[in-house]
Amino acid sequence: MLILELMPEEEDFFITYQNTQIKVSPVINGGNIYFIIHFKEPITIAEGLVNESWGWYEMNTKETLLATELGEIIEAVDIN
Repeated sequence: MLILELMPEEEDFFITYQNTQIKVSPVINGGNIYFIIHFKEPITIAEGLVNESWGWYEMNTKETLLATELGEIIEAVDIN
């Protein structure tokens, strides 16, 4: 279960994932926004066109259940 704790605009924020607070760092690169999820081995996720539909994916990998779960909580937050 993912719970949003705090998300200041363009600053690190924290979510609770499996009873552990995890830091998330949004990174703006041109017109794209990536999110570094600070697990023991950090992963980077982004939303993009995957197999002709929009979805969340892990960088250098593919669409994963973890990326989708994290992306859904990030989508629910207003990052304007």
